[in-house]
Amino acid sequence: MRDILLRDIWYFAAFASDIKAGKMQRIFICGDPIVLGRTKKGDVFALRDVCPHRAAMLSTGRQVEEEDGSTSVECPYHGWRMGVRTGGCKHIPALVEDSKFEYQRLGAPAYPVAEVKGTIWIYMPEDPKRFDGKPALPPPSLANAVCDAPKMTVVAQAEGPYDETVIGLVDPAHTTFVHQQWFWRRPKDAKEKIKHYEPSSLGFRMKAHPPSTNARAYKLIGGALTTEIEFALPGLRYETIRNEKHTILSFTAITPHEEGHSSINHMVFWDMPLLSVVKPFIYPLAVRFLRQDGKILSEQNENLKRFDHKMKYVEDADRLAGWYMQTKQAYRQAREQDQPFVSPIEEATLRWRT
Repeated sequence: MRDILLRDIWYFAAFASDIKAGKMQRIFICGDPIVLGRTKKGDVFALRDVCPHRAAMLSTGRQVEEEDGSTSVECPYHGWRMGVRTGGCKHIPALVEDSKFEYQRLGAPAYPVAEVKGTIWIYMPEDPKRFDGKPALPPPSLANAVCDAPKMTVVAQAEGPYDETVIGLVDPAHTTFVHQQWFWRRPKDAKEKIKHYEPSSLGFRMKAHPPSTNARAYKLIGGALTTEIEFALPGLRYETIRNEKHTILSFTAITPHEEGHSSINHMVFWDMPLLSVVKPFIYPLAVRFLRQDGKILSEQNENLKRFDHKMKYVEDADRLAGWYMQTKQAYRQAREQDQPFVSPIEEATLRWRT
């Protein structure tokens, strides 16, 4: 199964705190090699991590301040310099002073970047070399994040098709089996659930409702709780939990790196002092929780690599997986036709046991 990834959309790239001023690192998103960095002035940038001259890695070079005050990345092989804002070539040291060579027409494609609530996002155009610099949509706003940066972050690696990793975000039936922990629901405690859904701007949303009584983790928060869960393309899950006084945003973004390899990036924003107190105790549980997802996906991938298997979907418990694929296809068609995207999902009530 080969990944068919959405383009012309924003992907989570890094936590802002991991990209220090004056530093750069090499990452892959959708298979593209990218040098992600921050200038000494604090501006984040992203360029294709391939020098147009002889294909050296720009990420192993250094940042240089130009005479006009702008920043360039200097290639470690021959010293070619690419401006971080547009990727355009600023200087070729080997050229003689009276050279007429138009080096300005060369460069490394630049990717739009956005820093939002302690996270960094990169817009992945369909063709970076032909991109006009204008994203088709704004980056995720994290509107329900109640603090300037996540209070807790956890990252797990996932092997296998990107779609299968994303489907894990919306799949309700696996949680009682994959995540058997004392604070979560157990298979013997399964109850029938009735959930109401509606379309959202980039996917679909489970309407706000009281959380399941057999999920013990919610009891720590207390009060008259409601939870609202939204899925958004390309692979984002927002769970907003509220009581009379506080709001918690549990947010997960899945980033495709190279073929068959993704990262599951989980972060939590809160304004509840109690959670800050108990963070040392809940953090190891969150790490274990996410690694359980990574483990089952890797095991699934062993079969998918070796055997031709057609997935079987069962009624409402697997309806969300179908919705994800339907939404993804609708987004791709909208971009091909240069039309605004409209979620194809209609309001519905689903039932399953977990």
